Parts: sequence; structure tokens; C-alpha cells
Amino acid sequence: MFAKESVTIYTEHFPPYNFSNKGHLEGINLKFVKAMCIDAKIKCNFELLPWSRAFHLAQQQPLSGLVSTARITQREKLFNWVGPLASSRNFFYRLKSNERINPLDLPQVKEHSLCVVRNSIYEQFVETIGFSDGKNLLKVSHSYECLNLFFKNKIELIIGSDLSFDYQLTQYGHPGREVVKLVELPLNDTLGNYLALNKNIPIDVVERLQSSYEKLIAQGKLDFFIEQYSNTNTK
Repeated sequence: MFAKESVTIYTEHFPPYNFSNKGHLEGINLKFVKAMCIDAKIKCNFELLPWSRAFHLAQQQPLSGLVSTARITQREKLFNWVGPLASSRNFFYRLKSNERINPLDLPQVKEHSLCVVRNSIYEQFVETIGFSDGKNLLKVSHSYECLNLFFKNKIELIIGSDLSFDYQLTQYGHPGREVVKLVELPLNDTLGNYLALNKNIPIDVVERLQSSYEKLIAQGKLDFFIEQYSNTNTK
């Protein structure tokens, strides 16, 4: 019976993991999850939305999921998890022109202003190290809002990962040489990025997807997509 149903997998614009390229959805994790769905013989429809809305819908719609989702303690009971998928280390960055901003550790980082996407993994972690909404922390709906404020010098710091930040900068017309990597944001409570599935999806479907995940991992499929997008990033 479930074979006649389809699973809607929500995602956000977060290159190179998942993003829209001229209306076509692609990215490391999105392509890998597509391959998982095909291997598991599950019809999956993908929909790009702002993160907060996607996160909400994936909890409300019975036949749905969310990729790429950081797996942390606070979210553990909200979903069934398949993965882990591709992820990388995260750092604070400043504009190269702002030489006066040069924090050496986390206590110094919180002396500056920062922007994060609401309900994102970054929001929870920066609040635990001392950033406060309305004081030195601005929350927005989309990552491009943070980038816009950052390059207009409205905020002093921005967060990016080794794998994704160059893509984000390039897509919005900013070469990586304009920024300086600073202190690492230690996401110690996260197990990485996953496919998060609504708790109402039948467990046999979750198991089929996990089985396909393990099969494709063994074949080197995820490494292939990581290398594919890394090569694109260095051209």
C-alpha cells in the first residue's frame, strides 16, 4: 500500500549540500538522498523552502522528511534519522577589511555582532556560548539575509562551514578572498547532517532507506558526490 504513496522531502538553499541551480534541485546530500530513494524503490518528491518552514512541515506532514538536518539531542525524538550524510567543520568569519575584529577564542567572539538563520543549528549553539537575541545576535529567515547584512557591515561576524561557505559567497557574488576565517564553532552536540523523517512514516520505509544508505556508502556514492562538488568549487 505504501508503495503507492510518495514521500515529500523538504530542503533549503544551502549549497553545496542542497540548493536550486536554475530551478533544478541538486547538491551533495540531495543527490545522495535521491539515489537512496531510487535504490529503496520509494517515490520521493523534493521541495525547496526556507529552513524554518521546512523544519515545521517535516514535523507536521506524516509522509515527509527534511534534508540536510543536523542531528542534535534537542531534535532526537522529533524524527527518525537516516545517515549520516556530508557535513564539515564550522567557523566564524569576518570581512578582510575589518582588521580590528580579531577574536582568538569563543569568549572574545561573543563581543561582536552575529547573524543566524532562525531555528537553525547555529542559533542553538551560539546562544549557549553567550550570544543573545536583541543584544549581539540577529535572527533572520534565510542565509542570504545574513550575507547581505555582513557585506554591508551591519553585522561583524558570520558563520560558515569549510565545505559550504565558498559556495554561498560565490552564489551571491562575493569571492572568498573578501573574508577571513577566525575561531571554530564547536558543534560538539551534533552527530552531523542526516535525512530526518517524520515519526509517522512506517518503520519499514525508514529501514529500507537506511539499508540503501549503507549500500550506497559502501559503493562510495557519497564520496563521489563530495568530490564532484569539491572539484566544481575549485574551478
